[in-house]
Amino acid sequence: MDDNHPPGFHYYPIFLILGSKPRTIKKTILYVLLIFLLAGLIAFFYYESRWAAHGHSASHYSHYVVISHTRYTSYFSIDEHIPLVVTFRLTADMVDCSKESHRHRGKFTEDPDQPQLTNLNNDYKKSGYDRGHNMSAADNECDPQGMKECFYFSNMTPQPHSFNAGKWEDLEKQERAEAIQYGQIIVTVGSIGVKGQIGPDQIAVPQYMWKVIYIPSARKYQCYLFPDDDGVNDPLPQYEVPLEKIETEAPVDFQEGVVKLL
Repeated sequence: MDDNHPPGFHYYPIFLILGSKPRTIKKTILYVLLIFLLAGLIAFFYYESRWAAHGHSASHYSHYVVISHTRYTSYFSIDEHIPLVVTFRLTADMVDCSKESHRHRGKFTEDPDQPQLTNLNNDYKKSGYDRGHNMSAADNECDPQGMKECFYFSNMTPQPHSFNAGKWEDLEKQERAEAIQYGQIIVTVGSIGVKGQIGPDQIAVPQYMWKVIYIPSARKYQCYLFPDDDGVNDPLPQYEVPLEKIETEAPVDFQEGVVKLL
C-alpha cells in the first residue's frame, strides 16, 4: 500500500490507464463529443424555430447588400426586395432650416447603386400598399440630394396607407422634434416576419415594423413595434417595447445606438 494515500484508495497513474484501458477512454471521449453535438443541434433548432415563427430563417440576414447614401444606410434584402434595416443620424440642422423645401424634388425610383435589384415601382401599383419611407422625406427637406436619395426603393417598405400616413408619420414627427430638442438622434428602422408578397418581384410585406431611436446626449433608447396593418390606431406609447424585445426578435444588437445584424 502507498503510505501517501488512505486505505481503500486505488491509485492508477494516468500512463497505466492509457495503457490498460484505451477502449474505456475512447468511449468516454465519444460520449462527450456526442453530448456537445446534441447540445449544438438543440440550440440550432431552438433559434431556427423562434425566427421561423416570425417569418425568418436562420439565414435571414445572409443575403443582402449594404447601400450607403448621404444620409442613410440600407441593408437591402436580395430575396425579399425590402430593406432589412435602414439606419441614419438625424440632427437639428437637418430638419430646422429656413431654406426652401425640396419635397417637390422627390420621385420614387430605383437606387442607382443597385438599379436592377431596386427597380420596383411597378410592383407597388394597385398592390394596396404605400411605398413606405424608412427615412422620411420630411427629414430631408433641407437638402436636395438627401431628398432625392430618400425616394430610392432601397428606402421603401410596403405599408398600408392608414398606417403609413397615421402612427408611422406621427412617430416621424416626434423624431424631428427630438432631433431639435437634443441636437441629434440615431434612428434605426427594420421589420419582422413576412405575411405576403406583392408584385411580379414578390416584394415581401412584413408582419411588423420596428423603430429604435437612440438619444446620445441622454444615452437612452425609445423602441417601438407596430403591426404592419390597418389596425394601428392606439396612442404611440401603446407600441413602445423594451430594446431587448427587438434585439431578440429581429434579431439585431445595439451598442450606443449603432446596430449590428445578427
